[in-house]
Formats: sequence, structure tokens, C-alpha cells
Amino acid sequence: MKKKILVIMTFFLFSSSVLSINREDQNIISYDWAIVGAGFAGITALAVLLNCGVKPSTIVWIDSEFNVGRVGKYYGSVPGNIQVQSMLYYVHNCPYFKTINSPSLRELYIYKADEFPLLQVIVDPLQDFTHYLQNKVTSLQNNVISLARIDKYWQLEMDGPIIQAKKVILAIGAQPKRLNYDLQEIPLDEALDKNKLSQYIQEDDCIAVFGSMHSAMLILKYLSEFPVKQIINFYLNDYFYGAPGLEGDTALWVKNVLEKQLPKNLLRVKNTQDNRNEWLSKCTKAIYAIGYEQTKIFINGSFDVTFDENTGIIDNNLYGIGIAFPPTDFCNGQRIAKNGLNAYLAYAKKLIPHWISKDKACGASTNTIEIPWI
Repeated sequence: MKKKILVIMTFFLFSSSVLSINREDQNIISYDWAIVGAGFAGITALAVLLNCGVKPSTIVWIDSEFNVGRVGKYYGSVPGNIQVQSMLYYVHNCPYFKTINSPSLRELYIYKADEFPLLQVIVDPLQDFTHYLQNKVTSLQNNVISLARIDKYWQLEMDGPIIQAKKVILAIGAQPKRLNYDLQEIPLDEALDKNKLSQYIQEDDCIAVFGSMHSAMLILKYLSEFPVKQIINFYLNDYFYGAPGLEGDTALWVKNVLEKQLPKNLLRVKNTQDNRNEWLSKCTKAIYAIGYEQTKIFINGSFDVTFDENTGIIDNNLYGIGIAFPPTDFCNGQRIAKNGLNAYLAYAKKLIPHWISKDKACGASTNTIEIPWI
């Protein structure tokens, strides 16, 4: 027991938090700000918050891994649609990163500005930024289970000490959407890694790939290079080129291969009931590359979350950013999420000063996510 109390006291002393109180024999550590999530959006939100003059000692940053989110964990080997110049633009327009000593950022300059490298090349500098920011604020490697509004604070429940904050930014990320067809599923996170995908494939397989954007086209490219019996691509809306559609090596493959000489074992059909009736029974496995949906989090006793994309407000002093809470726009006749490093940066620079200066009424628009960021 003494050892446990000593650990909690030591954590408090080194956290530089605002205060620590005891309520019903539970240690509650309080901050002005909490940021939940350390992916693209969480890194960006914290950097902008600090650049706006918020004291590091008043911020707690919480993530289960601090590994640049889903991109850092799963997608390093993916040929991305993020150009080198886009990453450099992000760094130059996020002033807080200009003075960080990042060897990985310096290595970016060996690439051509318009090159689309593997996503690991983008992840590595962001990992350097993460380590730097972790040393500036209190960082907790933990998983937030729920949030509840108590008095003037948001209480964040997780393993270990209870954290409360006056204001919370949720950058909680998203997970691949799934459909419920009765087929063995190849997880999207695995399918986007060519080496991992090969371990799921057998020569007599007929693989159903659902989707039509960057991830789906990349997976079709991979599968067409494997000795697989049949690939059937079910899609609703067809692909288009340019951000936020097809770019980089994937776009080149679609132009030079898919459009000129469709591989003999690849069939593309609209995802209609008639086509599913005709083709789905022939399939042995399925990959769902149909976008991402918000990671669920329990807020005030409910998983139903409202979000006003114009203000970033979820609730009183509770804000959202990133692929879980993106602004949207019309592109190619579709309403899509505006995702990516520079989209998050522009959003953060626009809204965070308002979040700092005053509170606004809770918004009420429902969040939707249409496409992934890769």
C-alpha cells in the first residue's frame, strides 16, 4: 500500500499539474487541458495549443501507444498519397516544429518534393515530434475508457489515476469499417501491408474487395500480383484522381494497368443486390476497404456523439479533431471528410484559439466519415 501511495505522489510531483485532490478515497489529478490521442491530429492539436501560449504544465496528453496512431502502427510500408512537399509544408506552417531537432525530418530532403514515399518516411519525423512533445507536457500511456462531466471538469476514466480536465480535445482516431457478409475477413490493416496480405492468400481463393478509393485500388494492385484464382471488386462510387482520391504509385497503376489492360483474374462490378447474388457466393474471403468510422468512446453515459464541424464542439469544453471529427466538403459530387496533416493543421489553427479564449454552445451536427486518409 505504501509503495502504491508513493508511486501516485511521485507521479503528481513530476506532472506539474494544477492540483491533486482526494474524493471518496480516489486520487484525482487535475489539468486545464487534456488531449486524448497521439496520431496525426493529436500531435497537431498539442503543437498548436502550445504555440498559442498554453502552459505545458497545464496539459496532459494521453494515448495507449504514442506511435503516431494507426498510420504509425500499421501503415508504414504502405505507398501513401502524401507528398514530401506536403509534409514539409506542414512543418513550416506549424511553428512549434521549426526548432525541433529531427534527423528523420532532415532525411526528407533527399526525396523529390513531389515524390510519394512510403508512409514510414512521413511517420518517422512525426515520431520525433511525439517524443519531443512528450517531454514538454505530462504524457500518460493509457487508454481512456469514458468521459463524464462533473462540476466544471471532465473526468477521464482509465486504468490507474483518475484524470480530470477543464477542457478536453478528442483526437481518438478511427477504425476500418466492416460489412457483415458471411465470408472470412482479411483485416484491412493487414491487407494494406503486402507481405502480411500474402500470408492470407491461397491460389484457389476468390477474393472480394469492397471499395473503390486509394486503399481498395492498392489492394487490387497487390492481389493482381499474387497467384490468386479470382478477384472481384464490388464498389458503389467509382474512384477519381487527385486529393483526396487516387495519387502516387496507386494512381499510376490504375492509369497504366487497370484502365488499359485489366488483369484477367480481376472483375469490377457495382455493389448491387443482383451482383452480390451472382458473385458473392463464389468468393472465399473478403477485404473491406470502404473507409473508417469513429473509434467509440463513452461520453456522459452514451456512445452517441454529436459534433459541430464548424466549431469543433462536441459538448461544453469538449472538442474534436482528426479523422474521428473532421470537417467535410463536397468533392467529385460526394460529401467527404477533409483528412490529412495539413487539413488538421488548418482546422486546429482556425479553431483552437477560440477554444482557448471562450466557450461556445454545444453543436449538434452528426459526424460522418467517408474516406480514409491513405
